[in-house]
Amino acid sequence: MAGSQDMFDAIVMADESRKMKVLESLIGMIQKFPYDDPTYDKLHEDLDKIRGKFKQLCSLLNVQPDFKISVEGSGLSF
Repeated sequence: MAGSQDMFDAIVMADESRKMKVLESLIGMIQKFPYDDPTYDKLHEDLDKIRGKFKQLCSLLNVQPDFKISVEGSGLSF
């Protein structure tokens, strides 16, 4: 049974390592994004890549992102 526990531990560690690699990649993409340049020619392409990496991370973490913002709950008034 000890062999199967070692295999399970290796699988868990590999999974955690993959999650960390995806997270580090996402952070790097966000840090390199040119926020100050609205004329950046790859704006949409890079945003799509960031969005895709975010979705991949959410999937790996079994997280369902919810970005619904209600007008009443936002505290904003115009």
